[in-house]
Order: sequence, then structure tokens, then C-alpha cells
Amino acid sequence: MTRVHLSVDVDGEELSDQVIRLELDERDSLADLVTLTFGDSHLILADLLVEGQPIEIDLGWTDEHAVVFRGIITGIRGNYPSGGLPTVDVEAADSLITLSLRPKTRRWTEAPAQIVSAVATDNHLTPGTVDLAEPAGELPGGAAPAQPPLEQQVEESDLAFLHRLARDYDCKVFVDHTAASDTLNFVATSKLLREDPLERALVFNASLQSFAPSFDLFATDPEERLVTTDPSTADRVQLSRKLIDGREGLWFPDPDRIARLGDGVGRVATLAAHAAPRHYTVTDNWRRPPRLAGAPSRPSSDQAGILGDPSRCQGQIGRGRTTGNIWLRPRKRVTIQGYGGRWSGVWYLARTRHLLDLPRRSFVTSFVCTR
Repeated sequence: MTRVHLSVDVDGEELSDQVIRLELDERDSLADLVTLTFGDSHLILADLLVEGQPIEIDLGWTDEHAVVFRGIITGIRGNYPSGGLPTVDVEAADSLITLSLRPKTRRWTEAPAQIVSAVATDNHLTPGTVDLAEPAGELPGGAAPAQPPLEQQVEESDLAFLHRLARDYDCKVFVDHTAASDTLNFVATSKLLREDPLERALVFNASLQSFAPSFDLFATDPEERLVTTDPSTADRVQLSRKLIDGREGLWFPDPDRIARLGDGVGRVATLAAHAAPRHYTVTDNWRRPPRLAGAPSRPSSDQAGILGDPSRCQGQIGRGRTTGNIWLRPRKRVTIQGYGGRWSGVWYLARTRHLLDLPRRSFVTSFVCTR
């Protein structure tokens, strides 16, 4: 039988034998956070574990595991009940948090790829993937600029600056732990949404323990449109990018499931016939020009986008839980099967939480996915 594999390295020392509980919280656009609960029957760990120590966690099963976290300790909490086991909670954040330790003032004239590489090197990280989206449309002004747009970093941490840059270019900032040293990455959301889904699907009544999807009409974001003014010419600048059309929001009931209803087939057919034009009325709104969003004055050569969340353009969000699965990570795509025509398909993972409870012999992964 496959068993849980856990390795917890704190400043070069293996401490997994003292771990009682582990909770790893990962999000697609924030630093990963981990909370470890250690048993401290000798009342010594709180004096040995200190803020700033490096920590590395290898998690999974005996036949399938990987480094899932590498960062620094940011907090220590003690718990000393009078009639129970004393414990120490250790909180840590991944290497992305090192970019937030002190504010800086800097004038950047480089392109985003060079900026990310310089920030990574300054913070002892390895420059990773920098992949920006193609321009959303042709802006007035013709040829590409000779110089990239100027970026100002004024009393702002490197992390805050990169997050601001990521909002402008609709990118995700994250560190990757697969190599021997962490890499700093800056990747367009649209690129992540075109990646192949994970090889293993999550299936109803099989690999999925629970799944709760929902639809919010007001969360749909079918198109990005931007209007601003070129400061040098006073020309109106506008661009747009279609994220979804009505066909992508359509689904069809599973005919095999309908056939098994017997006498209820007629009622289902009537409901389906009535539902189609109702849903068309909703999706038809996606084809109408949305309200234009304004932006501060910018030159026509600046093609950064500022709108929307393409990972949730259909207004769908799902929350699920499965047996511990370290391959479920934010920014990945996963196929969900067995939930009918509406909810089955490929989803984008926005958040995952791995929870390991050793006394209860429990290892589960919960997730939030969108599309």
C-alpha cells in the first residue's frame, strides 16, 4: 500500500518526524503559505526555530513525490495546554516573500523581460519564464517604439512593483520549485489558459470526493475593451480582445442519462426546449459591446492591458476535494469529468490547499477552479 511521503528540511536538519499537521495554501497570484504543527513535548523547539530560517518541503506518496515548497519561516506560535501535548506552529512563505522585505526607488527603462530578470537576480532568485501575451489589438501610432515605456518604482517593494506590472500586462508572478534553486516567473494569464490540462482527470465518484460548481451571470467577462488618450498627440486610443463568444457558454444534456429516466424523458425534453432560448438571451448579451473602461493617459506604443480576468470569463467557479494530489497546483488546468454537460470539461486552478493530518492518517487536497 502506498504511504504518505513527507520530508521537512529546516536549515539543513530533517524534522519530519516531529510534524503532526501540515497545511499548504497555494494561490495563482500570491506567495504560497505553509503552516506546520510540530510536537514539542520537551519544550525546546520554540527556542530552536526562528524567523528567517530556510525551509524546504517534499510531499506526496512513496512512489510519487516532489518538492512542493521552498521558503523562509515568517512566524512562530506556541500552544501549551495543561493536559495535552505542547505544540509549536511554524508559518512560512515561499521565496516570493523575499521581494517584499524592503521598499526601493528605481527608474526602469528596460522591457518587462529584463525587469523581471533584474529583480530575480537582485533577490538571489534564478530568472525563469517571462512570457507576455500578444497585443490585444493594433493601436494608433503605427510602428513599435524604439524604447520600452518608462516604469517608476518609488518607495515600493519589488513584489508590489511586479504585481503592479503584472496587472498592467495581465500576467501571473510566481516562483517555481522544480529546479535546484527557485525561479522567478512572469507569465501571461492567456498563455496559462492555453496550456494542456493535467494528464490525470478528476472524475465524479472516483478521484473526486466532492465538487460544488456554480455560475454567476455578473462575473462573466466576455471581452476586454480599453479606451485612453495618447499624451503626445491627444488621439483617442482604443483596443479590444474577445475572450469568449456565445458558443463557448453552451452545453448539452447527456443523452445517456436522459434515456435512463424512463417516463421522465418527456418532462426533461420540455425543460430542455424551454431552457435553450432562455440561455441564448443571456449569452446574446456577450455579443453586445460592453461599457468602455478608461485608463490613465498613455502613449499609443504602450500596449499593456488592464482589464478583466480571462480565467473566469464564463462566470463559473468550482470548489472540490480529492485525495492528496501534489500535481494540483495553481495556474494549471485540469479536466473534470462525470458532472453532465454543464460542469464537465477543462477548468483553471486558481487555488489549492494540501492538508496532511498525520495522527488521523489523512491527506487531502482541496481546490478552487474557474473558467
